[in-house]
Amino acid sequence: MKEVKIELKDYFTILNLHKALLEAKFHENPDNENVASSPIIADLCNKLVDALTRMDEEKNKQNIGKWDNWRMLKNQTFYKDRAIKNAVMNGRWKRMSEDEKIKATINMLSPFIATEEEVKCFIKEVDETLGISK
Repeated sequence: MKEVKIELKDYFTILNLHKALLEAKFHENPDNENVASSPIIADLCNKLVDALTRMDEEKNKQNIGKWDNWRMLKNQTFYKDRAIKNAVMNGRWKRMSEDEKIKATINMLSPFIATEEEVKCFIKEVDETLGISK
């Protein structure tokens, strides 16, 4: 298949695509439950925020670290809670190995960055909600 390239250069186009993907990934009642855990969408979300970070920092040095702070999961309880609900709705979660749960958690939380401890707590909360005991 021939490669197709889409290039986005406008800050507001990238910002609005980022907002649309956040809405899709963290929707309370998604039409497609696979969006939240998709590694492709997770990667795209990360790339968009990386681009917004660079653009904002180049525009104004006072913006340095703004997006890094925004991306920290500890600052995003709304999105974390939505991601937990999406993980609970994921029909595959109960059959996943621990490594698969870690990967799925990282994908579900993107573009947010979780510490190793936050990932463990996320998995534990989903498991407990689903009645999975260790």
